[in-house]
Amino acid sequence: MEFLPYLVATPALQQRLCLAPLGHSFAAQRIFDPMRRASAPFLDRLEQLDAATFGREGMAMPRWAFYDCAELPGAVLGLAARAAEVPEELRSNFGKVSDAELVPLSMYMAIPTLTEHEWLGFSLCAFDVAAAFLGAAIDVATLALSVATLRARQVTGTVQWGSRHLSATARFAPLSVLAAHLPAHTRAATCVFRFEANAACIERALADTPPILGDIQWLAAGDTQMHQAAQMRIEAGQRASIVGQPETRDGSQHIPLHWEAAP
Repeated sequence: MEFLPYLVATPALQQRLCLAPLGHSFAAQRIFDPMRRASAPFLDRLEQLDAATFGREGMAMPRWAFYDCAELPGAVLGLAARAAEVPEELRSNFGKVSDAELVPLSMYMAIPTLTEHEWLGFSLCAFDVAAAFLGAAIDVATLALSVATLRARQVTGTVQWGSRHLSATARFAPLSVLAAHLPAHTRAATCVFRFEANAACIERALADTPPILGDIQWLAAGDTQMHQAAQMRIEAGQRASIVGQPETRDGSQHIPLHWEAAP
């Protein structure tokens, strides 16, 4: 199966992006302007990918939010393949598609902030596909490709503590944890993180999983009291960072945090 990078962005935003990231260009036929009718079939498939990956968690994005909060103001990008090459169990998520049509297998959304080269990234998702791209798993490769495309120097985002995609994001560690418990979110067990992005960061993320170094405390994804305690420490001025890959123990994901005292 050949992975093909795709991009959804307005022409104005495209001018700010790198359209040949990490040696893989976005071919003209795989760049979709959300303000053109011809883009509609592929944008529909992006919603189907979102529903297939987040719908079972009750977090599928409404169609208007998909457009107003992602496709129009920001960039949606990832890896796709021709339908003929996609296994039937994945292809079936997209209804009737011809063999030649493009179906998305991964997706990342990001919107620019007021700070130059800073992006708010959200909704990383990917199907479980055995093949690699850029020598990495598809979700890791998608995030690396996205950071390079956006020319990002700093990325802020949200992720659920129990999300399997936290592992991909943690490849860009250290991640500063800005919030550890969000009662205002649909899922309170969500963290806000930030990391500095550069070429070395991307190269490191695509390489072998680095060891966890330094003094750490493990945060359990399913332990609400632990999340709340971490949030209180952050609000008191202490600094927390995710410093490595989550580990699964007794059916629960555990995340390695490093703490620093308030300055």
